Amino acid sequence: MGSGGSSDNGRKSAPPPPPMNDDNNNPPVDSRLPFPSFRDLFTLKNYWKTIRRNDKDCAKAMMYMYLTQNPDHTSKYPKFKNLSIADKEKMMADPAFENVAGAYLKVFDDVIAAVEDKPNDAQPACDRLIAVGKMHRAKVQGMDSGLFQAMEEPFLHMVGDVLQDRYNDKAENLFRKFYQFCLKYLAEGYNS
Repeated sequence: MGSGGSSDNGRKSAPPPPPMNDDNNNPPVDSRLPFPSFRDLFTLKNYWKTIRRNDKDCAKAMMYMYLTQNPDHTSKYPKFKNLSIADKEKMMADPAFENVAGAYLKVFDDVIAAVEDKPNDAQPACDRLIAVGKMHRAKVQGMDSGLFQAMEEPFLHMVGDVLQDRYNDKAENLFRKFYQFCLKYLAEGYNS
């Protein structure tokens, strides 16, 4: 009581907070990610929640647009041999089409979840993308890594359709950067 003793009444002090990367006390972001601050990653993640709520429809819309823009790529999917791009309704209702489309969207979802979990360590996200690239090299006949690029515009179009009036220049820029990040590591896996 009073003469120079500890004022914490025997309690241990809390550990220091983790290092922060901006003035708003946000966690640091791995330099491999295309976002200079956690705020950009946080904004992307919040936009992605809308896509996640509509994941089946989003996946099918993205995949259908990809195939309509690249009809010669349909042959790379043996499960689609009885489907025609001209019959959109039948294609969209086909379970094999839905499964493949869902798997493609899940890659992006997994990457966002990984960087959301540890924004300062993108290695799990990079590893997931590299593994997908390697899998495509091993299992997809006649593919080259440039085909990953062909999915960018269908991906961005799908995001724009879902976000509607929220899809402004900032949202497009965030998703374009995100896709380029994914593309880099997909190609690295494919070419390794």
